[in-house]
Amino acid sequence: MREGLEVRHIKLDRQTAQVKQFVLSLPVDPDGSILELRGEPVFRVLPVIEREQAVDKAKLKAAILRRRDESRRLNDEWGAADREVWEQPV
Repeated sequence: MREGLEVRHIKLDRQTAQVKQFVLSLPVDPDGSILELRGEPVFRVLPVIEREQAVDKAKLKAAILRRRDESRRLNDEWGAADREVWEQPV
């Protein structure tokens, strides 16, 4: 949950089976869902995010280096193509 945000906890295990089924059937969207009654918004439901998704620094670095190498290869290809077009003897 967001730091500094105090919310009321409501225990689902004390609710009827129908209420539990309804709540558990709600979509888990990081941006939340809006519950409406007669076309009017009543509640916003936000999923609990235990912790931020950890970034695998090794995988991130490898992906960046792969992208850099691909970019360099493409730049070399474009450079060669430019030279073929623009550096032809007249």
